[in-house]
Amino acid sequence: MELPLSQHSFSGKLLLLVVSSLLLWEKAASIPACLAEEGGCWNPLVETFNSAIHKAETLYDLANQIHVELYQNKFSSEQFSSLIKEYVKTLINFVGAWISPLYHLVLELSAMQDVPESILSKAKEIEENNRQLLDDLKWILIKVSPTEEMKEEFPSWEHLSFLKSSGEKSKFLAMFNLSNCLGYDAKYTLLNLRILKCLTTGKDC
Repeated sequence: MELPLSQHSFSGKLLLLVVSSLLLWEKAASIPACLAEEGGCWNPLVETFNSAIHKAETLYDLANQIHVELYQNKFSSEQFSSLIKEYVKTLINFVGAWISPLYHLVLELSAMQDVPESILSKAKEIEENNRQLLDDLKWILIKVSPTEEMKEEFPSWEHLSFLKSSGEKSKFLAMFNLSNCLGYDAKYTLLNLRILKCLTTGKDC
């Protein structure tokens, strides 16, 4: 018995709907966004991110610990003690590299309109503090190695031209970059000063 044309059309649409539904269900089932478990929902992507972040934090902590222990442990500290003067000279150049960028930061901020006083005053304080820190390091070098002569070779900051540019966006991007890098470098300097103090004076080890 031949089906009427209208029934053929209905059957075809029904079959297409069923097949489409099965395909969508299969695709959705292959990407489990959230797996059910007792006490809530477990998301594999979130958990993997949490695991990666935890490992990165552990790596950061261990890297700091081994860096300090290399200088404080008897196994290796004697090897480094003979390099103290080179260590101090490296820090001098490291801190000295910020002299020019910080000078220009204060210069640019002072010339800009509507700069909050809190930002300008902090920039001036940072510049002055960095200069004083450099003087302290030079004095320390004289004490640990009185006959040592040092040629200052401060590396140049690669983004200085952007800080001095007339383009407002480039200038602000350079300022943000500077403040971010300075934070990391200040932390590095502090850590190494503490290690140097331990090696040279035996205090606060």
